[in-house]
Amino acid sequence: MRTMRTEPGSTRRWAYAAVAWLVVCFGWHVQMGVMYEDSMGPDDGTPVWVFLAYDILIVLMSAAGVACVLATIRPWGRRVPAWLVRVPLWIGCAVLTLRGVPGLVENITTATGLTPYGLLGLEDEAVDTGSWPFWKTMVINGYFFLGAMFLVPATVLSRRSGRGRREREPEPEVTG
Repeated sequence: MRTMRTEPGSTRRWAYAAVAWLVVCFGWHVQMGVMYEDSMGPDDGTPVWVFLAYDILIVLMSAAGVACVLATIRPWGRRVPAWLVRVPLWIGCAVLTLRGVPGLVENITTATGLTPYGLLGLEDEAVDTGSWPFWKTMVINGYFFLGAMFLVPATVLSRRSGRGRREREPEPEVTG
């Protein structure tokens, strides 16, 4: 049975991949907030303030995610209490996994014809797998899945590698 590599370089690669994913998410949602009229679409009945509040929440979560992931691999991260890094990372792993995996599974099973009315069969008519809305959803679900594929190993390996341990380093002695 093969296990995940836990060399520091491997941990850093997963962490930087997760950071890159989070930075793109951050930028995507900043753009959505700035161009909220285009992002919401003409038929969306959601009040603007609800959309913008949700979008700001995602921007803040992405920024916090970047800081937490970097705290697992950068020396300054050892000064941050472990729970302040680990709890948000595990919540992020859960959110991305619970959002990305089922959505992508549904898209794939619908695209292959296994579930033409959606995974739960709730659609009134067969999903048009050639339409832009279907493929847009496929890309979004794939992006969430990719985020989980980067953040989960970065979180797990940060703990196993030893870099994730938040041991207090002794204060350097001041001479002179």
